[in-house]
Amino acid sequence: METVHYKTVGFFGCCLLAIMLLVSAAKPENDQENLVPNSGFEAFSILPHGWFYRGSDFTSLVKDWSSASEASPDVYGPNIRVPESWKEKGFGRKKPRSGNHMVGITAFGCTNGKPHCREYIQVNLKKPLVPNQAYHVEFWASPLHTGIHSNNLGIYFTKEKLQEKTDRVVLKDPQIYSKKIVPGNEYIWHKIQGDFTANEACKFLVIGNFFSDQGTESSEGAENNHNFAYYYIDDVKVYKRPPILAESKDEFADWYPLVEDKVIPLDHIYFDTDKTVVKARGLNELQKLRNILVEYPTMEIEIGGHTDHQGSFEYNMRLSNRRAKAVVNYLLDQGIEPERLSYIGYGTTRPLATNDTDEGRQHNRRVEFRIRRI
Repeated sequence: METVHYKTVGFFGCCLLAIMLLVSAAKPENDQENLVPNSGFEAFSILPHGWFYRGSDFTSLVKDWSSASEASPDVYGPNIRVPESWKEKGFGRKKPRSGNHMVGITAFGCTNGKPHCREYIQVNLKKPLVPNQAYHVEFWASPLHTGIHSNNLGIYFTKEKLQEKTDRVVLKDPQIYSKKIVPGNEYIWHKIQGDFTANEACKFLVIGNFFSDQGTESSEGAENNHNFAYYYIDDVKVYKRPPILAESKDEFADWYPLVEDKVIPLDHIYFDTDKTVVKARGLNELQKLRNILVEYPTMEIEIGGHTDHQGSFEYNMRLSNRRAKAVVNYLLDQGIEPERLSYIGYGTTRPLATNDTDEGRQHNRRVEFRIRRI
């Protein structure tokens, strides 16, 4: 049975409020792995900078996370400058629940004419959900103290990455959401949490309000100066509940978790000395790489080529570059878009094994790929 409730932890003590079909408080966290990478928004793909005006700004900054629409979620923390005009409206006064960073999203206000009246953040899970497995889900939320308070803030799991061409409502059926209004002030955080059983192998988690304004309850805050609801988000967790089901082996299991900047070796992609043609036994691995790029249509990768130490340094740099390009050409022939692919040759600079044996040299004549973006 699904359980959804939130726990309020703040300046004035603790209380527990039921939200949906409250059966019992969630059990203490067990030793199961949190499937959410960068769950506290502490890691970045580039150096933190100023305010956000497009969804792509958020996507380019926060490691592993992206905007699920054209609206622009915000990030708060050191070195992220909030414009004075927005500071005066109350933005950025909240402190993260943990760590140094948090995210902010608009959750209500379309009928009041606000641009970017719904904002959604999404992440590629470390592993797909296992069908029929029970999971515990939680995240912490706190409203902008100068805005409206609302309900329906929740989490939606999906097999396909959302890329909505709108800055307004994305209507979905979230597995977990807060049925009651989530109140608060600049001191209080609320835990929105619940249990559910997966019915398919979803790969992505999305946070936001997936209901219309008409289907969302709202109330004024203590310092209500805005006609929209805006919530800070922190510390997102998804983990399995016992009994733990066996995971079915899938084609990409050896490559999980799929996170940005991860370098994954392509097994059996070997070359003869001084050659750029992939040996026949490596074609299955190249097909597997093609398949994952089809499965994750927004994934961008960099192919890295490597050589053994035979030949001059300059020659091996050129040779490794040609080997990496050979893999890219294979993927292009398989219909993968060129803008998702790049390549680089490392020559002899990153050996995996000794160059003193034939076997070691063959292992050093290899190709890897790095995930630039999910």
